[in-house]
Amino acid sequence: MKNIKIFSKDWLSLHPYVQSTPVDAYYTNIANRIYDILAATELTNSFKGDEAKQIAIRMAAYYEDVISQTNIWRVFISDFKERHGHYLPFYKTGDHYYEDEANLEDVRFLLWHYTQQYHGWRKGTFVNPDNPANQAAANMIYKIFCDEWTTAPENERMQALFSKETRYDDDPKKYNDLLYWFHYHSYPVTDANEELTDTTKSYWEKEGKQVDSKDLLTFHDLLAHISHTPFLAYTSPMWLSKLIPEDHPDYAMFKEEADKSMAFVSPEDAKRRELAKPDYQKFKEVVPDDLILYMKSEQEFYDFLTQKIGINFKDGRPEPGERHFAVYASEEDGIQVLTLDVDCIKDEKNPFYNKERAEQAALGFFIVKHCSTSLLIEMVKRGMLADAQTKSLLGEERGKDIIQNNWKFLIEYFHKERVD
Repeated sequence: MKNIKIFSKDWLSLHPYVQSTPVDAYYTNIANRIYDILAATELTNSFKGDEAKQIAIRMAAYYEDVISQTNIWRVFISDFKERHGHYLPFYKTGDHYYEDEANLEDVRFLLWHYTQQYHGWRKGTFVNPDNPANQAAANMIYKIFCDEWTTAPENERMQALFSKETRYDDDPKKYNDLLYWFHYHSYPVTDANEELTDTTKSYWEKEGKQVDSKDLLTFHDLLAHISHTPFLAYTSPMWLSKLIPEDHPDYAMFKEEADKSMAFVSPEDAKRRELAKPDYQKFKEVVPDDLILYMKSEQEFYDFLTQKIGINFKDGRPEPGERHFAVYASEEDGIQVLTLDVDCIKDEKNPFYNKERAEQAALGFFIVKHCSTSLLIEMVKRGMLADAQTKSLLGEERGKDIIQNNWKFLIEYFHKERVD
């Protein structure tokens, strides 16, 4: 091992306790060996600050999870398989893939996930799952896991979190502490703290307030309960309900918290949806067969709203000139305008469709929110985003397969909304 980059305090930042033991020292050493691999394959050049350290620590935490049978990873792959018929997005698994062991495909996928979360998010790009450097690093990391398999220690303190002897119904703080750890510090979830910062700043700016620690604590609690994570768009309470055994004395409490969190709709969203219903219903009456209408000018849109939908405008007139955009309606949002990548929509009624550009840019619908999730799902089902693809060294068909065969995962991962 080269120069030590990761220390006990770094490792403990992903754990719900503060005192290091020999078990923690062992996995800290594994994390440093993984960091050396990231440096040797020059993957560290793709990251900023402590991002590469975070990836190394989180990969070691995955290994600890598998060794200790705390089942965080197993929940993801088993639930993914139940919904999709196979264990992982992007990567095929063979006869030698085992749910209770470390697998090369798991390592490849997690490296993709962390690279996407750090490098991809910052650059605003989709990270190719076939990235050669990631594959090379994954092979070397997996070799460490194989070599250490018979000697790697189980972390009994992590196991105790979900044992039947550990009770949570006697003290709400104990459940919340567990929830806060999972949401803000567990190895699969990388973006929760950034979301907390962005949400709090946005609120302060909107309200014209100064920094207030009380607001921060309020949002810290709220987001831990209701925010959806990239994997399966589960909330953290849903994750916990999957991790606690069904015969645990407090399982019913965990399940109730999970159901509430997954069903949560903010008062603002509920009001918006209620107000949107009449416009949606009117749109479907006027346009019963078309999913999307394509407009060539603001005047055309203005005429549609006033003459067909019956909306009257007291102020403002449409700007003259030609503009290309689309109009649709959803139950949750009412009538909406779609302006991004309209020329990527493969529709015989779309006069703006450009196949060449669609092959380059249609992927954007899955990565960045262009429209309501309900519209996006329906567009995929109708083949309107059939050109969406990414580049792959394995060929054009593989590039299409990555997107077209994983579209449900991509929507849940990037939009954090369930696709049922």
